[in-house]
Amino acid sequence: MPTNKNDFRFSSADEMTVNHSRDQVAHIPLPRRSITDVQIQLNPESELNYARLMQYNACYEAMPTSSKMVVFDVNLQLRKAFNGLIYQNTRHVLLSDPECEAPIVGILSVTDFIRVLLKLYKRRKDAERNDPDNEMETSEERTASAASLLANDDIGKLTIKEYRELIQHEGKLMDLVSINADDSLLKAARLLSKHRIHRLPVMDPTNGSPLFILTHKRILKFMWLFGQSLSVPDYHQKPCKELGVGTWTGIRVVFPDTPLVDCLDILLHKGVSGLPVVERNTYRVVDMYSRFDAIGVALEDKVNQLDVTVEQALSFRNSFRQEKDRVVSIYDSDSLWTALTVLVERNVHRLCALRKNGSIEGLISLSDVINYMVIRPGSSLSTNSSYHRRLNHPNSIGSEMNVHDAMIRLEESAAQLEQRATGQINKQLAAFSMG
Repeated sequence: MPTNKNDFRFSSADEMTVNHSRDQVAHIPLPRRSITDVQIQLNPESELNYARLMQYNACYEAMPTSSKMVVFDVNLQLRKAFNGLIYQNTRHVLLSDPECEAPIVGILSVTDFIRVLLKLYKRRKDAERNDPDNEMETSEERTASAASLLANDDIGKLTIKEYRELIQHEGKLMDLVSINADDSLLKAARLLSKHRIHRLPVMDPTNGSPLFILTHKRILKFMWLFGQSLSVPDYHQKPCKELGVGTWTGIRVVFPDTPLVDCLDILLHKGVSGLPVVERNTYRVVDMYSRFDAIGVALEDKVNQLDVTVEQALSFRNSFRQEKDRVVSIYDSDSLWTALTVLVERNVHRLCALRKNGSIEGLISLSDVINYMVIRPGSSLSTNSSYHRRLNHPNSIGSEMNVHDAMIRLEESAAQLEQRATGQINKQLAAFSMG
């Protein structure tokens, strides 16, 4: 058995927390190119500025100062895995299979938890239809039977591996998508967009072990910090709606009296990670229900009560819910720069764009912003590993500066990745959530 600390092999009852720091992965051989070797053309009007920034910086450059990853063995029982997910206060865990050479074979997330909840619900409803006497069961008896179901039913007793085989048979298992640390951030952004995923494991190119998880949040933070030295394109000051950034038609919402099961079904099958909760008559946003809120169902032992309303479900005890950030909004007339600022400073996944009367007009996500600022203009750029440290816009430095002075200036800005934000030393961003 390999003894290298980066080789992952666990018993079926084990879980492992992997911690990395920049110093620990400093051995990664990153390709070097002289600034004179790189033909990069940027100008104040160019919409390619952010895409170029992503193209010439490797994923390693967006690595947080420290990070934690939780790894479960695929032979772990599914029920225990979800308990571990809750205990670790995380939206996802990485999966390791002792029978596979690859250190990581997949990801188990809150989405899987929702899928299991809905399967349990469907199974119980089918049983009720087939057994009319079951309708006389009291709510207390149903609560007890549902708790037993999660603990003892076939689904709860499945191992993670068996569950993944079941999902694969249904054609719903996604292959693991990952990226090497020396690949460009532009490639990472494209992978997130192409596969419509929220997290991308970044692997050590020397041994294949995971280093950290790259998310839309991390990429947007990188753009925010280093993009400040770029000359910003004119579109920054235009309204998001005018630019088409976000969803402005066919917005999926739920009402306070919407059954929770319908809400979870939308989250699972419609490709959205959060749903605005709006008043039925005015469409004023009163709350937000995200995939992670489904954890509250388990914390309250309410796995059999998916018929409750969204409003009731939001009252379930959930220690992970941050009340101050339940609904973060801007006006529908606000600029893209305003949206970008609020997303980064409030550390959220999405914004509600509101009319003046408080009713919802649009929804803007992290991926919407990145797709517009990076993916769209950079569609013709190569994602080959043409890594070069801190290539930023030369105009922001000054044409009178030589290459040596410019590189010193850019290296100094690199040291502020976890400290700097516009107008302040932003400690909140230094503790940036990797969710």
